Amino acid sequence: MTQFKHDEQLSREQAAERLVDVAYALTAGGTLELSANGVRVGVPVADAVLLRRESRTDGDRVQVELVLSWSA
Repeated sequence: MTQFKHDEQLSREQAAERLVDVAYALTAGGTLELSANGVRVGVPVADAVLLRRESRTDGDRVQVELVLSWSA
């Protein structure tokens, strides 16, 4: 099993660019490329995708979580 995990502090615009990259890969099909710090992982995208969306607020901290999953 291949794993990839990377956290980075971004501007709102940079975060949107990352999401656009993911959206483009989903639209095009084929492979979703994840890269950071010289590590690059290609994840094959399936035709059917499960999307889970969550949000939490704890004081002044807001967390929005988007999880995409599919069968290989």
